[in-house]
Amino acid sequence: MTTIKNTPIAKDTRTAILDAAQDMVQRQSISGVSFQELAKRTGIKKGSMYYHFESKDDLSIALLERAAAEMKDSFTRGEGKSPTQRLEYYFNIYRFHIIPSEKMCPGGSFAGEWGKLTDSVQAQVQRLIHEQTQCLQQVLSAGIASGEFKSHGQSDEDLTQWLVACIQGGLLTSRVAGNSAPFEAAIKVATQYLTHS
Repeated sequence: MTTIKNTPIAKDTRTAILDAAQDMVQRQSISGVSFQELAKRTGIKKGSMYYHFESKDDLSIALLERAAAEMKDSFTRGEGKSPTQRLEYYFNIYRFHIIPSEKMCPGGSFAGEWGKLTDSVQAQVQRLIHEQTQCLQQVLSAGIASGEFKSHGQSDEDLTQWLVACIQGGLLTSRVAGNSAPFEAAIKVATQYLTHS
């Protein structure tokens, strides 16, 4: 009698497509993504791509929905830690998963194509940025309440918008520079501002 051992289930096709598309979007922007190239990268027939995603818009929305869910999950996993630890965890998402100088964040990757995006894709990018901003504001608010962070007379909302802008600007300039120095400088200055009177 032949015994079949249990083996890990292979990554499902939809996830494989999303993974490949996300890498391409973050490195090249959405205009650099084609179903032909995705089929080549995933070993799937081009015609089969349309079974999972009817159009590039459908693919874009699925990517952004997944990124928003992952962002929310990342912040949720940090609950129970101090605001300082949670803020560092947030920075490390960019350091180790996006990698400044190599990629842009999923939402920021669509900014260069903004005028060409459909309303539905724009709305999903905005949702992702809103999710990030909302979660980050909770961290900053908790840090100010505990005394770990200084508000310098700014509202929690303004501080959050400023910090998100620092992160996105750092990613953009690091991508152009080809190294992470601009991103790390933005993080260093922002951290000093938040933690010193």
